[in-house]
Amino acid sequence: MTALRIKTLSFSVALAVCSAIHAPASTTVVSPGNMDGWTFYSTDSSGTVGTGTAITGMVNGPATPPLGTGSAHLETGAGAGDGSAQLRNSDWSGTSLSNLTTLSYSTYATAWNGSQLPWLRLYVAFNGDVNYDDRLVFEPVYSSSTAGNGDPAPQADVALNTWQNWNVLTGMVYSDIDGGPGSDAETFAQYLINHPTATIVEDNGQGIGGIRLTAGLASASDNFNTYVDNFSIGTADGTTTYDFELTVPEPTSISLGIVGLLLLSSRKLRKNRVA
Repeated sequence: MTALRIKTLSFSVALAVCSAIHAPASTTVVSPGNMDGWTFYSTDSSGTVGTGTAITGMVNGPATPPLGTGSAHLETGAGAGDGSAQLRNSDWSGTSLSNLTTLSYSTYATAWNGSQLPWLRLYVAFNGDVNYDDRLVFEPVYSSSTAGNGDPAPQADVALNTWQNWNVLTGMVYSDIDGGPGSDAETFAQYLINHPTATIVEDNGQGIGGIRLTAGLASASDNFNTYVDNFSIGTADGTTTYDFELTVPEPTSISLGIVGLLLLSSRKLRKNRVA
């Protein structure tokens, strides 16, 4: 191989590596030291943040999470299943629901009330202002194959002690305005038909994030010990997947190995030119 061909090959590899390094990351690691717009909250039965006895935080496991080795833990306090453990995000305010191309997350539970896994609530406005007009809810159980509500694209039956992934955009939802859960649930697509201008906003009542993952708010006697990971949200402009971890993974050595190989090739090329 001539020096020119080696130089061209090395430049191509270097360009590919640099592109990979500078490309926008599709996965964001969320850890105690870098919450990246996410915040844990505990509430009592009133739903007021800063109250209640919930146990929250990043943990390792359980089992093998969909991403990395950790997850976000949402557990209600003993005898306080009417309170809640919440994880909220504030970075996607202003995103129109009609522009969403991805909205999904994964759950794991070791204790529940027989059906209720961590559920998603979106605070939405219809009029372009910052005050929410409706609260849209996705509960996995109402999108299961046995829900009996006419879901055209049923997802898995909810289960304990296993990681399950939920696609909100193809699931069944309900809201304050469009009616409650169960038989009143409707498809996400139908909600958009009813409310085409729906846009994610903050929970202006409490001044916190308008994307909310919740365990609890059921009966006081219920126990919820649940976990969330692999939360993905995106539009045509790009998708972000959040990987919840107790610690940030160490950088892999492969990138350093490639960079080292490129530096070695560069040195050899310089020696060839000198010779």
